[in-house]
Amino acid sequence: MNPETNLTQRNLALPLAEAPAFDYLPLSIHNGVAYLAGQLAKVDGVLPDPGKVGQEIDEAEAGRQMQLCALQSLSWLKHYLGSLEKVQKVLHLNAYVACTEDFEFISRIADYASSVFITAFGDENGRHARSVLGMVRLPQNAPVMIDLRVAVRD
Repeated sequence: MNPETNLTQRNLALPLAEAPAFDYLPLSIHNGVAYLAGQLAKVDGVLPDPGKVGQEIDEAEAGRQMQLCALQSLSWLKHYLGSLEKVQKVLHLNAYVACTEDFEFISRIADYASSVFITAFGDENGRHARSVLGMVRLPQNAPVMIDLRVAVRD
């Protein structure tokens, strides 16, 4: 099935791919692997709820923003590739959570992003290796951020 159809059936929609505010490419492809730059959960170019998870941001909001980061990654893939059907397999996800020192559930928050990729591409092609890191601070005081590597078809 089509990845976008899979997402739509779960009431997940791709946002518009927003140009970065700084001097870098949001996505680079080399030898069949697409490398996506860090994605923050921006809406219309603005980070709606900045802060630290376990302090200003609760786990549910962090999960919602993590899901949005994943959907934005898919928007960039579609923008550059023309179709999400050119994604062969999600290879690796880095999930970053800006959190208080005692917050223990960063892997649970990362699952929100992993779930988007598994929904889009199925268990075999969407399930991936990942690293989950708790951070003191992320760009723009974002609570979450991801970057991603995927195998792409010519």
